[in-house]
Amino acid sequence: MTEGFDFYINNAFAVCHRKHASVSAVTKFLPAYAGLLVTEEVAKLQEAVNAPKQGKIVIMGGAKSATKISVIKNFLNKADKILLGGVIVNDILKERGEYIGDSVADENSAELLAGLDLSTPELVIPNDFAKLNDKILDIGPKSIDRYIDLIRGAKMVIWNGPLGLFEDDRFALGTNSIAEAVSALKVPTILGGGDTIAAISKLGLLDKFSFVSTGGGAMLEFLAGNKLPGLEALGYYK
Repeated sequence: MTEGFDFYINNAFAVCHRKHASVSAVTKFLPAYAGLLVTEEVAKLQEAVNAPKQGKIVIMGGAKSATKISVIKNFLNKADKILLGGVIVNDILKERGEYIGDSVADENSAELLAGLDLSTPELVIPNDFAKLNDKILDIGPKSIDRYIDLIRGAKMVIWNGPLGLFEDDRFALGTNSIAEAVSALKVPTILGGGDTIAAISKLGLLDKFSFVSTGGGAMLEFLAGNKLPGLEALGYYK
């Protein structure tokens, strides 16, 4: 695998959370270094983790709760507010015993949310929704206004995961409204995740964010405080 090569440079942050031979094992056989992109990703995301709690807003949404909840837990004492949307909200409502109809929710929501204080003031959960056929598909207008008010006072925003079914224009208002509010800020704004980037790109606002991560899963693993195999192989955690 390494025959004929003199050294190895990892410039693929998006796969640094995977323990693959081409990501981590190769470093045992060749002198290994981080590329410029990986170096920038680590610096920007570490800056987000270390930034003061006051004024730091985290937005978490999307269809995959499992990858987001560990980030939420890690940022409860690192962020002023964590604004929630997507399936995470359905899981929370379900565990509270509230009616969610046919909305998408995780079967193991109790396990996923274990250890997360759902009453903590840092967590901001929508209180109205856009629905169709007894399914929650977006946050509602009152929640949008509430989120925008919080965002306008932010000193930093970290966002991963759309707030509704943005692919359907009928349920894109939450994501679009929040995107416009965040993109208007003159503070550090960090964006990541394939669906989130797709939604912002559709609006033509991607260049309004100060940093767009190339890694969805890798970004979340880093923000959750977990060691990424690709970075560990490069000696980041010594």
